[in-house]
Amino acid sequence: MKYIIASGPIIIENGKLMVIKDGKDDFYKIPGGTLKLLEGFERCAIREVKEETNAEVELIKPLNSMVVWKNPQTNEEMCIILIHYLAKLKNKNELKPIYPIQEIQWLNIEEIKAGKHKVAPNIMFLIEKGDIKQ
Repeated sequence: MKYIIASGPIIIENGKLMVIKDGKDDFYKIPGGTLKLLEGFERCAIREVKEETNAEVELIKPLNSMVVWKNPQTNEEMCIILIHYLAKLKNKNELKPIYPIQEIQWLNIEEIKAGKHKVAPNIMFLIEKGDIKQ
């Protein structure tokens, strides 16, 4: 079985969650990505959000992790381990999508809960666990 370990920051400001969209998936997701060889979870989260959005973040605390047993796009059986951190954004005015990221959005958390936005499964998981809240 294929295993993927990914890490990313959860950035919330004024009741809104920072998310990204790329051409690979048809839903919004948190910035983040897979660990490089010998890289820790924290370093990966910081590096990935910088590479995707030019964001500088400070990690505040770890949040719930999630295991997904199928690729959400292809339904291929695999083990995807998602590591999340609550983070503070330090350079909001310098955000920009960096290829292959197409857009950065701030989605209202109440609208996400109401199903008004198509988001990655881990976002709904973190809302249900109480890690993403106003």
